Amino acid sequence: MVKKKKKTVKKRVTVKKKEGPVAKKVETTSRKKNVLITGVTGTVGSRLAEALYYDKNVGVIFGVALGAKPYYFNQFDTKRFRYKNLNILKQRDLTNLFLASDFKEAKINTVVHLAFLNRVVSASKEKKTFNTLNVEGTRDLLEKCIESGSVTKFIFKSSDVVYKIRPHNPIYLDENADLNFDTDVDPWIKDRVDADMICQSKLDNRKTNIVILRFSNIIGRMVSSQMNAFFDSPLNFRALGFNPLINLIHMEDVIQAIHLAIKKNVKGIFNIAGADTAPISTFAEINRSRMVSLPEPLLGPSNALLRMMGLTRYYYSVDQDRLKYSLLLDTGKAQKTLGFRPRSHVYFERGVA
Repeated sequence: MVKKKKKTVKKRVTVKKKEGPVAKKVETTSRKKNVLITGVTGTVGSRLAEALYYDKNVGVIFGVALGAKPYYFNQFDTKRFRYKNLNILKQRDLTNLFLASDFKEAKINTVVHLAFLNRVVSASKEKKTFNTLNVEGTRDLLEKCIESGSVTKFIFKSSDVVYKIRPHNPIYLDENADLNFDTDVDPWIKDRVDADMICQSKLDNRKTNIVILRFSNIIGRMVSSQMNAFFDSPLNFRALGFNPLINLIHMEDVIQAIHLAIKKNVKGIFNIAGADTAPISTFAEINRSRMVSLPEPLLGPSNALLRMMGLTRYYYSVDQDRLKYSLLLDTGKAQKTLGFRPRSHVYFERGVA
């Protein structure tokens, strides 16, 4: 009788030992972040992919963009980093991606949406095409993520251009500040406001946590941004009688903010700004740029002339209010909830940030 009892006890212990490691393994796997990055070949996307690759809490990184896989991704193990050539803003490509076997195997639970057409356009047909891809593409991707049941977080990279700039605005704007819904606003801004609003409209859904990161002016090498184009120009124009304060954010802090949004259990809208704030003329002086003050009616034609001559990629129509009035972001919420604090300062070397 005693021997039988001993055998029974041993048998129970053996069963527990077999179940223990399996249960622990499942728990560990569920904590891993498997991340889809749209627009992964851009500067932000490629830098983010690299940062996530060396993060032990990240499992698979699935990058999508238009074009063949860039050479710099060849350094990554294909078991952890996968790349697909497609336009995520097109419905057919989006559907095919979510149906693909390798995408299903990746078990994506986090999406970072960076894909956005940035070029300023003038033709009405192009405007409509860009709006369709940017706004409807963002909506379709977000809805697909929510419907999937497996994507628990959706991060949208927005911008401070969505805010309405007024002469009587407070110096620092928080996340509740008015957005720019002007009917005559540049389409470059309108697309961003519309996409931002689509993400806001889904904030209360119970399946996917949505994070909207509104960045100040991103500046640095190979960065496609308005302020980067402004300071790269051989001649900088500003409105006569105005010298607005601007904030510049370093690429390292952009990646830090997105990385924190991936790791932290958060949702909502967050303003993200850099460590450097100064009058626009001060940054021009540091950059050794030649700055000329002109009456406001001459700024548009002067900028158009520089663009016709191929001397600048900057579009005055997007920033006509920014060149007059200050727009700085209140980052208190990001500091408290995300733990974000800018750590890097921008610098200019021979006229290039």
